Amino acid sequence: MWPRQSECDAFYGNPRGPNGRANQRWETANLVNMKTVFRMTHAGQQVKTLRVHRLVAGSLTQAFTNIWLSAGRDQDKVDAWGASIYGGAYNYRLMRGSNHLSIHSYGAAIDLDPARNGFHDKTPNFRNVPAVLEAFGDEKWTWGGKWTDSDGMHFQAARVK
Repeated sequence: MWPRQSECDAFYGNPRGPNGRANQRWETANLVNMKTVFRMTHAGQQVKTLRVHRLVAGSLTQAFTNIWLSAGRDQDKVDAWGASIYGGAYNYRLMRGSNHLSIHSYGAAIDLDPARNGFHDKTPNFRNVPAVLEAFGDEKWTWGGKWTDSDGMHFQAARVK
């Protein structure tokens, strides 16, 4: 369903603009503000929309709807799981330690609950929250917590291989 990371330009379009910056025309044509399904926060402030690629908005909404339903529509449970703690989505940048664009640059990745699912953390909290992993897995999103260099906060609509 989702492209390999190496195929993202062909699938999502090329977000590169002049001088190593984001392409504003690409952003206007491809990014949408997706409404959140449940209450989400970033640094303690409520987030009502997420800026993502138009091709992933429906799938991400479905993943969040499945989380919401698995939690019995209980905001406290979603909060305890960490699914409501927003760490970022669209962000034009390179992958850490690489010359390749991050999947965030395509608006096809999201980070959740970074404090308990940190980069390099071998025991991310989401390992203990099957409802969140299943919701993204049902939508064929890749979870960074399975990688050798674990990134447990990261979910992306792109395959590694």
